[in-house]
Amino acid sequence: MVKDVKPILCNVKIVANKYDGVVLMATDTDVGIHCRVDANVSKDGEALLPPKQFRQILESVKAGRLTLESTKNGIIITGEHDGNEQWGLDTQSPDEFPDVADFSEDAYHEIPAKTLCEMFQRTMFATDKEDVRYALGGVCFEHDGDSLVAVATDGKRLAAQNADGICVNGHEYEPAILPINVVKLLTKVLKDKSVCDTDDVKMAVNAVVDKERRTSGIIHFHCGGVTIFSRLMDGRFPKWRSIVPKTEDRLHASVRCETLRTAIDRMVTTKLVPGVLFTFRRGSLTLESRAKESGQSKAVIPVAFDGTAEFIFDVSFIRDYLRTLPAETAIDIYMAVDNDPVLFVIGDGTYRYVVMPMTPDTPAPAKPEADTGIEVAGQESTMEEPMKDIDETSCTDDDTDLQMRFFQLQMENDQLQAKVEQYKTLLDRAMLVIERMKNDQRVCV
Repeated sequence: MVKDVKPILCNVKIVANKYDGVVLMATDTDVGIHCRVDANVSKDGEALLPPKQFRQILESVKAGRLTLESTKNGIIITGEHDGNEQWGLDTQSPDEFPDVADFSEDAYHEIPAKTLCEMFQRTMFATDKEDVRYALGGVCFEHDGDSLVAVATDGKRLAAQNADGICVNGHEYEPAILPINVVKLLTKVLKDKSVCDTDDVKMAVNAVVDKERRTSGIIHFHCGGVTIFSRLMDGRFPKWRSIVPKTEDRLHASVRCETLRTAIDRMVTTKLVPGVLFTFRRGSLTLESRAKESGQSKAVIPVAFDGTAEFIFDVSFIRDYLRTLPAETAIDIYMAVDNDPVLFVIGDGTYRYVVMPMTPDTPAPAKPEADTGIEVAGQESTMEEPMKDIDETSCTDDDTDLQMRFFQLQMENDQLQAKVEQYKTLLDRAMLVIERMKNDQRVCV
């Protein structure tokens, strides 16, 4: 659903003050940005800038300096290069444009810009891209004292990144679900050359939780001269911690990121047949795929492993994960012999990635002869029967695949309930319009 935005909000508001300098503001009421820039102010004032036209001016102007002057009907922009360059823009009055406040929270978490950007990049790829309006379409932030964790899942995979921050003035908040478009905006801001890796980001959450454990509220970020606010996604994020398999009593393999990435890039797959067979043997990992439309492929790479295991993975899930890691990273893989979720871990375990293997449509094929490839057509694991509530505290490692499927069904139920409420609201509005039309007809008679 595309949000209707008032025409005035399609502009950027500029406010000039002799004492505070120049501030740029933009908002659609759900997300807003407040940016302070260096400028010499000769007279206080404010105006609206149409971003598309103003950007064209910035790209075409050759002068290193611009002068902006507001008028009754718009704004005049002057640049200096071999004479005067001047543009006049007709704009709306800034009086009806809502102000976007600067960061003013007393309690917050502080985290290095580089670390926060890494948390975003290592989780946002795992969000549900089919419907970004609901809880699985965002990145959830939780905290335990100074420690922060970002987590995202689409029900088939889960990515969680822990990081150390500083809790200022006892900042406490409930799990906060950040919309994916805001995550992308923040990532872009934090990667800008004006932001240093050592700069700190202040994050303040004002959230409430209803009796059904659904979170709503506002989150603020501040770094340098930029403040960004966003409404949190209304919803309930799954109890994800019990989904992450334990490392004890599981088969363990270790492989270099670049080695696995190179092998995966050689796999022949299609959207209809995305599966790749991973066959672990002592000292080696064999990747095999075969798609009727595009051919077959096979690659063997060295791994530190002592055992036997086979899984079929959606290759895009593995590729997305590898893109977030440096080439030299050592990846630890923890797996069970059955079709349980597989855990990928790096370093000290602060970055965890869980993937559900695919379930073939047919029984697992026999090992093919040399150079013949293997059929890997499959589908995602699904639940054929309704499932009762699972007590999170009683789950064992063998239950993790059931728990993963359970919270996927739980989130689908939440989404259906949200749609029902939306349809009820539309129905109420329609009934109100019909009643008004009836009253109008009575008046005419």
